[in-house]
Amino acid sequence: MGFSAYSSLMKTKLFQRTRLSATMAILILGTSANLSIAAEPVDYAQINEKLRFGDYAGAMSLAESYLAEYEGDSDFDYAYGRAAYFNEKYDHAAFALERVVINAPDDFNAHLLLASVYIEMGNTDAAIYELAYVNEHASDEKFIKSANALLKRISDTNNAQQWTTQIEVGAGYDDNYNIGLDTNTVEFNGAQYAINDDRQVQDSYFNDLSVNGAYRFNSASALNLRFWHRGYYEGQQQSEFTLRNVSSFNEQKYPVTISAELRPLLIDGDFSRLVTSLSGLVDLDKGNTKLRPQLISRLTHLMLEDDTQNRVRAMVGFRLAYAPSAWRHAANLLASTEWASQSEGEQYARDALGLTYDLSYQYKNGNTTSLSSSFQNYRYQDDFSTSNEQRESNLFYATLKHEWRIGSAANINAMYRFIDGASNIDFFDYQRNFVRVGFGYQF
Repeated sequence: MGFSAYSSLMKTKLFQRTRLSATMAILILGTSANLSIAAEPVDYAQINEKLRFGDYAGAMSLAESYLAEYEGDSDFDYAYGRAAYFNEKYDHAAFALERVVINAPDDFNAHLLLASVYIEMGNTDAAIYELAYVNEHASDEKFIKSANALLKRISDTNNAQQWTTQIEVGAGYDDNYNIGLDTNTVEFNGAQYAINDDRQVQDSYFNDLSVNGAYRFNSASALNLRFWHRGYYEGQQQSEFTLRNVSSFNEQKYPVTISAELRPLLIDGDFSRLVTSLSGLVDLDKGNTKLRPQLISRLTHLMLEDDTQNRVRAMVGFRLAYAPSAWRHAANLLASTEWASQSEGEQYARDALGLTYDLSYQYKNGNTTSLSSSFQNYRYQDDFSTSNEQRESNLFYATLKHEWRIGSAANINAMYRFIDGASNIDFFDYQRNFVRVGFGYQF
């Protein structure tokens, strides 16, 4: 399609989209000059300042206040298109910027911004057309460089649809890898019981390997594969496979991300458990880049040891993330209920309430330090038939991690984790300390 044909098509499309709004304007305002009111000048400086300082919602609100009076003016349409772009309202941005490039075809900033909008909408053919127009008609080198940069972005995005791979190797020490007890006897139902050797604390050094692969079908869908293996020098060999599909729907008023996961675990080569889950995340304020409230949910099925035990867990939660600068905060309030049955006929159910808090800092050189903590309280509605006491447990963990970047693809990381499991039944009390260093590389 030639540029003249494209321009004609755009004008026809624009006429169809604006005919109704123009008719309504005539019906409401009439045609008499006596009914016209002098329009307030657009405060472009204020709109640009809000965009520059990240107040995208404020810029959009201000631009929309002028929309009824100035829609169709090229300068306003460009400013409105910028505000809509930064608020991820790509349909609104495209509509405004399409008017600009038709009425002012030499406004190369508008062509470039419209191309960026098309890229976000997944319409790469239209984006390439706008960028080709800039390369063919612009004489200023800065426009040509910007167009070529966006063309490279499209090329990189297309290449990103192929597999990307990350490999990490690590080693460390775990002072209670089997979640055992640090005593030889325990009181249970008013009596003392001896603890078997396999239920006592076992510590060991270990090494591990993980291979992560990702394939992006498009900007909204991806498939992730992961293989992970950890070998304890004094005990278990653990291997886990993960298959996850992630789909995002970002054009909605409240963007939604859905993921489905399948995760089997083998211990010493034998099947130990199979986890399947379906998760959802809803972004409640996508225009706010600093404070992000989100709703999260997950439905999980856990099958243990050749179907000897099945568990079903439903979880809902609220997440609040705050990133004012290099510091990033995230807090989650989670509630869940779980039901389990065993092949011997025993059943139990438990409810949980949890709170997590994550804090991280990214240095100018790309290194990061993070601290994660979590507290969960479990109340069992029906406990094992051998217990005379209703079980209640608390689980707390804290993780401190630092990552050093090496170039653009490699990193060295070190972490320490403390876990404390406390229960009103001594048989379920334990503590665990875990340290690890690793090296990762992304291809």
